[in-house]
Amino acid sequence: MNLPAAKKDDNSGHRQRLRERFCRSGLNGLQDYEAIELLLSYAIPRRDVKPLAKALLRDYGSIAGLMDAPVYSLIEKHGIGNSSAVLIRLVREICASYLEQRARAAEIVESSKDAEDFVRMKLGGRQQETLMTIFINSRNRIIGYDLEPGTVDQAVVYVRELARRAVLCNATGIIIAHNHPSGLCVPSPEDIRITELVGKALETFGIRLLCHLLVTPSECRRIGCGPA
Repeated sequence: MNLPAAKKDDNSGHRQRLRERFCRSGLNGLQDYEAIELLLSYAIPRRDVKPLAKALLRDYGSIAGLMDAPVYSLIEKHGIGNSSAVLIRLVREICASYLEQRARAAEIVESSKDAEDFVRMKLGGRQQETLMTIFINSRNRIIGYDLEPGTVDQAVVYVRELARRAVLCNATGIIIAHNHPSGLCVPSPEDIRITELVGKALETFGIRLLCHLLVTPSECRRIGCGPA
């Protein structure tokens, strides 16, 4: 008995070509929606995900906006399924871990770009203003960090706690950072005032405020830096 030929998967050749272009040229070889399409193909192997990739890019504005989207938003708004939503979140967290490890290995004073990239990845896409404290040792390397929901004003209230945690982890310096959910990377007069107050308060504990960073998904701006 002759069985009917299996129906050819029209998507398989297209996905293979996307993979080959990525292997040759990285993301430079793909348009943004194609990069998202290729990623989704690993979670949704038997469906044409190009329309979905384009819709996600349109609704979230960019790859960064998509990566910052909460899992529940991806599932509820687009119905892409838990596996796909978790995959997108996993990629983001792996990127954050990669940047953290690069930042920990770098001398912050000499290579602050690594620290700024790490902070922007951790804070830039948050919808709630969050205060981040990074602890630096005598070799100018990251040895730990904390995240606290709320505004930078809390730093004034918790200077003693910041100093206590710095002493516990043998830190000699601190970087503080906070995000502007509005996307406007412009320090307010209060941001500048708080930076000065926290810097002076930490000096009494023998700890340097190396820098205060203001971040959005696409920018990072320094609000005063201490001496190296």
